[in-house]
Amino acid sequence: MKLMEALRQCAVSTYALLEESLEAAVVRLIRDGWKEIEIMGEGPHIELLDWPEEKLDWLRQLGKAHGVRWTVHAPITGLNPAADEEEARRASMELLLTTLRIAERLECAYVVVHPGEADEAEELLAGSARESELAERVAEFVREALRAATGSAVVIGLENVPPYPSLLGADVRFLERIVRSVDSPRVRIVFDAGHAHLTGTGRCLLSLKRVMPYVVGLHLSDNGGVRDDHWAFGAGSVPLEAVTVLARDYGFAGSWVLELRSVPDAAASAEALARMRRSSRAAGLWQAE
Repeated sequence: MKLMEALRQCAVSTYALLEESLEAAVVRLIRDGWKEIEIMGEGPHIELLDWPEEKLDWLRQLGKAHGVRWTVHAPITGLNPAADEEEARRASMELLLTTLRIAERLECAYVVVHPGEADEAEELLAGSARESELAERVAEFVREALRAATGSAVVIGLENVPPYPSLLGADVRFLERIVRSVDSPRVRIVFDAGHAHLTGTGRCLLSLKRVMPYVVGLHLSDNGGVRDDHWAFGAGSVPLEAVTVLARDYGFAGSWVLELRSVPDAAASAEALARMRRSSRAAGLWQAE
C-alpha cells in the first residue's frame, strides 16, 4: 500500500512535532498528506487556546481546502475535572470550555479530556466508595460543561491514562462509571492502547473490550510495558494487531490516532496500521465464508 493512502486512513497527533510552532506543524502535516490531525493542547501547542478568531478561521479554512478533519486534545496541565477546591475547579472549567469553543469552530467531532487527578489526601483513601465519589465529582464537572456548551455537537472523549500515582482513569471502569452517570451521547471514551498496556499483561484487550461501545477514538503507540514510550508500531509489546481485530469485530468507525514522537515514526506506523487493518478485514471475510 502506498504511503499516501495509508496516511488517509488514520489521524496523527501534533505531539510528533512539539518542537515546532503549531502553525508550522499543521502546515507540514498537511503537506505530507495527512487528512486527520489531532492538535495536542499541551506543551508549546497549547498556544491554540490563545489564537485569535482570525487565526482559528485560517486553520478551519486550511482544513477545508485540503480535506482535513480536526480533533483537539484538551490541556492536561491545569485542567483537573476531579478538582475539589473551588478556584482550581473554576480554572479547569474555563480551560475546558475554551477548548470546546475552539473545537466547535474547527468542526471537531470530539475533544480528548483526561479525567484528572486526586490530591495526596484522597490518594490515601483508596477503596470503591472513594472511587465512586471521585467518579461522580468528575461526572458533575462534565455535566456542568455540557450545560455551558448547550447547542454544541462536540463530544467530550474521556481518555484512560497511564497508571501513574494520583492519576484517575487508568482503570477504564472509572471512565465507564462517569459515562454511564452523565448518560449523554456527548460523553464518550478515547481509548489509549499504550496506556492500557501499562496496567498489566492482557489488560489492554480486556479493557478495550469492556468499553468498546463507548469508544469514539483510539490513541495508538507502542511501549515496552513499563513507561509511556510512544514508540513506533512494532518497537514494543502493545498488542496493536489484536486491537485492530477487536475494533473490526465491533464495527468501530471512529478515529485511529497515531500519537508518536516523530513524523517518520508516525508515517511508518500508518503503513503498519494499514497492513494490520487490511489483514483483519481479510480474516473477517475468510471467517464469514
